[in-house]
Amino acid sequence: MSRYGIIVNVDRCAGCFACAVACKEENQVAPGIFWEKIKRDENVRDNVINWFRMSCMHCDDPACMKVCPMKAIHKGPHGEVLVDQQKCIGCKMCANACPSDILLFNEDGRPGYFGDKEPLLKPEPKAHQVRVPGKAEHCTLCVHRTERGLLPACVEACGIHAMTLVDYDNPTPETAKLIEAARPMNEAAGTHPKIRYIARHMDAAKMAVKLG
Repeated sequence: MSRYGIIVNVDRCAGCFACAVACKEENQVAPGIFWEKIKRDENVRDNVINWFRMSCMHCDDPACMKVCPMKAIHKGPHGEVLVDQQKCIGCKMCANACPSDILLFNEDGRPGYFGDKEPLLKPEPKAHQVRVPGKAEHCTLCVHRTERGLLPACVEACGIHAMTLVDYDNPTPETAKLIEAARPMNEAAGTHPKIRYIARHMDAAKMAVKLG
């Protein structure tokens, strides 16, 4: 078995937003919605500004999955936390339970930026780019890419290699060192996130950062 996650090296991140844009383009996320956001934390004592990405944490023990009355939230082939939009009723119990406020909802239903004047040559959306307005959505860890041996779009787009896709069940010698050094966000929540952070000037484990 494999359990995929991402180790974020905050000390390397420059806050360029390339990963957030790549996520939005890859998944064709609706206007006004970002599955991944770049957050800022200033360490006044060390005179350092930390930039880091936030998205679904793909927890091993996700709070959202426990409260979903329709069992719409489930685990993917490598431990990804996924939403079955055909089952979701948009009740937002998952959003209320998530300690990082990760679950998102396309309330106005706009699928694109051009309204009724979508470009004539716009390609047909792929399966992973089709979603139902009003239903829960969030980062899928690009399961449609990883199942083909590709990196998540955000990891691939990071030119300074501030993110590393890791397999917690089958670490390499290099990723084992990263896993050992990394800490989850808001550790006290007890959900055991698989998105974890390495940072010399920021204590991620004690931070309760929200996506919104």
